[in-house]
Amino acid sequence: MEIAERVKKIQGSERSQRKIAIPKGAIRMDLGDPDFPTPPHIQEAALKAMRDNFTHYGNAFGEEDLREAICAGLARDCGVKKIPENVLVTVGGIEAINVICATYLNPGDEALVFDPGYSAYAVSVTLFGGRPVAVPLKEDFHIDFDLLRPKIAERTKIIFMANPSNPTAALLREDEIRGLARVALEHNLLIVVDEVYHKLLYDGARHFSVCQVEEAKDRSILLNSFSKTYAMTGWRVGYVVAGVEAIKSLVHFHRAMVTCVSVPLQKACLAALQGPQDCVAQMVSQFDRRRKIVDQALRKIDGIIPRPCEGAFYFFPRYTHSMNSKDLTHYLAERGLLVRSGTEFGEKGQNHIRLSFATSVEEIEEGMKRLEKALEDLK
Repeated sequence: MEIAERVKKIQGSERSQRKIAIPKGAIRMDLGDPDFPTPPHIQEAALKAMRDNFTHYGNAFGEEDLREAICAGLARDCGVKKIPENVLVTVGGIEAINVICATYLNPGDEALVFDPGYSAYAVSVTLFGGRPVAVPLKEDFHIDFDLLRPKIAERTKIIFMANPSNPTAALLREDEIRGLARVALEHNLLIVVDEVYHKLLYDGARHFSVCQVEEAKDRSILLNSFSKTYAMTGWRVGYVVAGVEAIKSLVHFHRAMVTCVSVPLQKACLAALQGPQDCVAQMVSQFDRRRKIVDQALRKIDGIIPRPCEGAFYFFPRYTHSMNSKDLTHYLAERGLLVRSGTEFGEKGQNHIRLSFATSVEEIEEGMKRLEKALEDLK
């Protein structure tokens, strides 16, 4: 049976073509997956929910108590007031991206994605018949509004962005978020801000949420997930925050695809939000230690030009060797180090690789040794 054209379109993406086989003894600095166990009180909450028979269909929008807790978290962290009707709980952040594209894009519509930027946005836009339009970032991975505005066309509907960014680890400033909000209002666009890494910040950095731009509340969607903050990548629970009418629109495709999100897992996420937050602080402290190790190592490697990691758990260094990013990624894998090709995240990712420090200090130290040796052998 021949597969559908929509699937053929995404088969060619570098994201879809990543190799699954892992060489024996390889150091994995390719995964955006915290290596910490999910905190015990979160695990116990899921078990208790099962024992208490929260094992049937749930609310398509998400359980009321979890949506209330999400709103309370936004009030605590951002000083904004939301109600449960502003929240839709999804099967991770990826389903949220797909729900947004399915709801708002018709075939031929365009969505702006920053380059370099998270590859799932372009894949989802393509999957639902849209056309992703790349907007190059500045050398410091911040927004160049002079390059952004000319990309807006008659069929532009959405701007996707992540803050902090995967893969660049750049944290957008308040003026950049407000600038995007003005663009959205001027051109009747929707801005989708992926804040999955909003708790993973370093050196005293402060996160400014799109929810804090009151005038753009009907033009913006906040996308978030429990995956990175609480080491829950395999639990697959995320959420979007938007205007009440937008949530009513988004729930139709969400309900058609998944009916509802697993109720025991939602109870676990409720415990994550309402329980002790010292587990998050401890993980961020460990990430910060690892960040400094990678940063120091990169600065000592000839041919590597690193950029600071302001948030998340990635570095996206540029290299000066003649090999392209995809080939260098394969070359490093043969040398026992798995990283991600910069071009997976857009054409501007050429001559970059993405390094994740979401693994142990021992693995990181060995991985950086392998990187230095492999690049030295290319000379």
